[in-house]
Amino acid sequence: MKTLHSVFLILLLVVIGCDDQKKELAEKFDKLQAQHDSLSQAHSKFKSVHEGMSQKHQEFKSSLEGMELQDSTILEDVARHEVILKTHDALLEGHDEIFSAHDELRKGFGEKSAAEMEVQLSEMMETHKKLMDEHTDMEEEHVMMEKEHTMIMSKLDSVKTTESK
Repeated sequence: MKTLHSVFLILLLVVIGCDDQKKELAEKFDKLQAQHDSLSQAHSKFKSVHEGMSQKHQEFKSSLEGMELQDSTILEDVARHEVILKTHDALLEGHDEIFSAHDELRKGFGEKSAAEMEVQLSEMMETHKKLMDEHTDMEEEHVMMEKEHTMIMSKLDSVKTTESK
């Protein structure tokens, strides 16, 4: 009888320990979800900025059609910018899919075992880091493209000024 009582007591302690662990994991998940929501907002804002830049690029590219450019580096820069923007389009679409997947994972999180919870949290944290790194890279590339666009515009303005004299 004492053995049965000891086994029951051990099982009770294990269950209580698991509940504490799951509670801690649920708290970590809540913090991760707050980060997820913040990332999602930043992502939406960046998508809007990116769409504006893509539109501006298309307009600029259209304005170059029909111009006789003496400086071939302008067209090279424009072509490079187009590749960067298309790459950003693909990355942003991938980010949208990740955000959707994380939203799906949110639904059944509390029903998982502690081990499953830990693995999901770890994977989601790695993904969040990857998203943040990619957003930082894209923002830096946008700044670089803005600077180069400004330089291209000043080159074109100097050519137009020289031609009109």
